[in-house]
Amino acid sequence: MGEKQEREAFDRRHASEVVEITVLTGTTVGGAGKAGDAVLWTPSADVIAHVNQDGAVVTGDGRLSWLATDEQRATWIHDLQAHTQYVVRVRRTDPDPAEYARYGQPVPDLSGHFALDEVVRRDVHVPALDERLAAYLAPVVVTSDLGDFTLERAYGHFSGEIDWAGRSVHVLLDVDDSAAEGAETCEAALARLTSYAADAAGTDARWRAYAATTLVDLANDWQGQAVEDEGEDEGEVEEVTPESFVRRIRLSELAITSDGAATPYYDDGDLFLGHVVLVEVEPDGSMTDAYIAG
Repeated sequence: MGEKQEREAFDRRHASEVVEITVLTGTTVGGAGKAGDAVLWTPSADVIAHVNQDGAVVTGDGRLSWLATDEQRATWIHDLQAHTQYVVRVRRTDPDPAEYARYGQPVPDLSGHFALDEVVRRDVHVPALDERLAAYLAPVVVTSDLGDFTLERAYGHFSGEIDWAGRSVHVLLDVDDSAAEGAETCEAALARLTSYAADAAGTDARWRAYAATTLVDLANDWQGQAVEDEGEDEGEVEEVTPESFVRRIRLSELAITSDGAATPYYDDGDLFLGHVVLVEVEPDGSMTDAYIAG
């Protein structure tokens, strides 16, 4: 598909009517994606509130998106900034029910999503949107015996540092599903963290043993390839055993969802040249996968 066809496809997903609204951007601004062999990028900016064309204030998550070429990557055309108000000309996203029915999915509510055509004015200040931003940025901290966890609202989780068997570990705890904005909690994820931390050393040993059993062959492949790339004799490669694998990796981060599932992240001890080792742990504590990323 060429540039012309991509622009036409983008336009078909949006209404033809152009309206002027005022938006308040969220935390995630300036990223862009490109699918497969696409020619154009699709930059986007999160919207946490807007004033519609009738002057009504609309709160809730939304998004601006548009198309850009490789040459426009420096500023993505509009150079939008986080937590800023803009007067913009946009076209509403208009999802095609047939497209979602084809995949057996319900039509999502995209009423706060728009194609961005033009930025009319920058850094404006609508009092209602100023109030919305102040509420959005208000700190929320959960205090526990394990430590304090601070809300990162844009990402739907609390974060903090805890002592894990004598080692500092970064922890991410999902916000409870029923929590209202401004009163967010992480009781479900924190309860699961507390149960794991009660036997941190034993829990960690089980996770590391599972990772070692699952990934030891891959680790040996990586070690052999690294030696080959450096032009050394493969006979000099020291075999990675499950025992040495366990000794080399170290827990650095732990993410727990509101349903109790967990993902521990391990520094790889250079087994995979600096990649991260992850283990998938189900809500019942069973381990279902281990892999590398990063």
